[in-house]
Amino acid sequence: MQIDRFTKACLLAIVVLLTILVVKPVFEPRDSYAAKKVQYKVVFLEEPSIERHWEEKFQQYGNEGWELAGFALSNHPYIAILKK
Repeated sequence: MQIDRFTKACLLAIVVLLTILVVKPVFEPRDSYAAKKVQYKVVFLEEPSIERHWEEKFQQYGNEGWELAGFALSNHPYIAILKK
């Protein structure tokens, strides 16, 4: 079975278009992490024996969009660093 020129041209066009679809996202500019505004909050946790208090505070901050970025377990008060 021989493939005529029209079929070859159609297959070539399909291959070229699929290649463009695959390669195009690689060269599109992405948002820079530095361009985003990042807020930090330092939270002092002064009651180490009351875990429920910590859980409530973290639930409250999580609902506001904060996420834990770091934690310092030194002498009292303990310090949590949150990022938004």
